[in-house]
Formats: sequence, structure tokens, C-alpha cells
Amino acid sequence: MFEEILKHVNKRLDDCTEPYEFSEVLERCSLHLYELMTASDEASVKELNLTSEEFNKRNYLRWKDGFQKLEMLRQISIEAGMEFQKHFLSIPKYETDPMLGVLMRQHANACRITGEIILLLKGGYPDGAIARWRSLFEISVTCLVINKYGSDAAKDYIRHGRVKAVEGMEEYQKTAKEMNLQPYDENEISAAIALKEKISDGESHFHWARKYAGFSKLEKLREDVGLGGWSHNYKLASRNVHADYSEMLSLFAMSEAKQDMLLVGQSNSGMAEPAHMTAITLAQITSVFLTAHIHEDNELDYTNSTLFLMLIKHYVDAVGESFLKCSVKSQAQSNKPLNTDAARGAD
Repeated sequence: MFEEILKHVNKRLDDCTEPYEFSEVLERCSLHLYELMTASDEASVKELNLTSEEFNKRNYLRWKDGFQKLEMLRQISIEAGMEFQKHFLSIPKYETDPMLGVLMRQHANACRITGEIILLLKGGYPDGAIARWRSLFEISVTCLVINKYGSDAAKDYIRHGRVKAVEGMEEYQKTAKEMNLQPYDENEISAAIALKEKISDGESHFHWARKYAGFSKLEKLREDVGLGGWSHNYKLASRNVHADYSEMLSLFAMSEAKQDMLLVGQSNSGMAEPAHMTAITLAQITSVFLTAHIHEDNELDYTNSTLFLMLIKHYVDAVGESFLKCSVKSQAQSNKPLNTDAARGAD
């Protein structure tokens, strides 16, 4: 098709008595091709969507029991969070409690991210799911550190968030003109920088956790709260965030592949580990929130929280078991993986 378009445009240019540059040929080719493609956009996209929907149905059928358990775990976690929020907000002294406020928002973030992970898994993107799990794990570490060091740590975490927001404004200001964006008013940016300096005490690398834990790096913080054993999982997830070199066969989506391929689309392989890791980490975050201040003398009632957490534990175990059973069952039925949009790799 491209060759025919090029010939067509060249013929038109040959008939033209005016001198022209080859760049003009390319520009006309691209415009003509664009017009041809856009004329069939609706039909092409409809066919692509149909193929994707058919895959999603098959993928869901394979992992149905696991998906159901994971979705129920997320829903129970949401309802547990809402119930505890309703409870502590009914007690005036906790309405503005910094630790509860931070943990509540982080739990909400975790529930939303879990929803994103579920959609990625159901859509056939387990490696995208593990990349989002990385954020979930960072939330878990943050919540555990705040829970360990108390309300003062929560207050500094909020301050740190404001510092990062100002740093974002500064970065925006640097590139606004280059990116054809409206820069901040000088008075506005100056006031924001002054606030950052006040909060951080002029410290160039201010971090909320350093004062309490003695360090700020995630590697140290996760060890401080007993999550050091997850270092390999975190590194694995980071591989799908950064542009590091890795072989296609190392992808979760390629875990059942019989030969090397260039996978550019969906796969129904490799769902078990991202799903179970998500379940465990969401449960950790939910537990920290629902038991906030539990080791202090307080007016909070943890009866419902305890019941929810016992239920959540059952579901976490069920998620792992269900996904494992789905994987084993499918492999027994067929040794052929269902990978779509793949092309064989060239050495």
C-alpha cells in the first residue's frame, strides 16, 4: 500500500512543472496515507476492540475464581475502611487526628490502585499489574513507618508532601515556556518557595522519615518495619517501571511461552504472583489503618476492625490458592499459552 501511494504521489509530482524537494514527496505521502487510514478508523478500531473483548472473556474464564476472590477482597477492604472512618469521625478528638487522616487517605489510594491492578490483570497485562503493585508496596512501607513512629511522623509526612508539591511547581516553572505552558506568577512561585524553605528548615534533601528512623531510603525503611524480605519482589516490579534491559521471556506474561517472542499485547499467563502480592499488600495497608492507635489508651472500638481483618485474612489466603488452582488446571488442560499480538523475535 505504501509503495502504491508513493508511486501515485511521484506521478503527480512528475506531472508538475514546478521544481520540488523530496521532502515534499514524503509530506504528501504521509498526508495521503493519513487520509486513507482515517477513512477506515471506525471499522478498524471496532475490530480491534472486538478482538480485545474476546480475549478478556477467555482470560476471565481461565482465572475466574481468582479474580472473584481478589475483587471481593478489595470490596471488603473498602467497606472496612468506610466503617472505621465513620467510627473515628464520630469522636470529636479524632476528627483532625493527623495519623488517622494520613492512613485513611493512603488506604483509599491503596484500594484505588488495587482496582487498577485488577483491571490490568483482567485485561491481560500482568507485568503492568506488578508495576502498579510497586506503588502499593511503597504505600505499605509508608503506613507501617508512620504507624511505628506516631502522629509526629504523620505531621512531618504531610509537610514533606507540601515540600514535594512546591518542588513540582519549581520544575513546572523551569519548563513552562519550552512546553508552551503558562508559567506561575513570580509572586506565587516566590511564596511557595518561601513556604518550602520554612517547612524544610532550608534542608536541601528534607525527608519526613529521617528524623524518626534515621534514614530516608526505601530500602532501609522497609527493613525497619519488617518488610526487608520483599526486596526481590520490589526489584522485580521496578524492572517494569524503568527502561532496564531484560529478555522478553523474563516477563510474567511470557511465563508459559514455549519460545522467545516479541510480546506487544495481551497474555493470559502469569497472573498468580501479581494477584497474590496485591492481596497481601492491600491487607497490610488495611490492617495498619483499621488498628491505628491500638497500642494507646483511646476511645476507639476495634471490634468491627478485628472482625474485618479476620475475614480479610481468609480472602488473602483464598486469592493465592484460587489463582494457583486456576494456573495448574489450565496447564493440565492445554500446554499452549494464549498470547496475542506477538511476533517471533529475531536474533
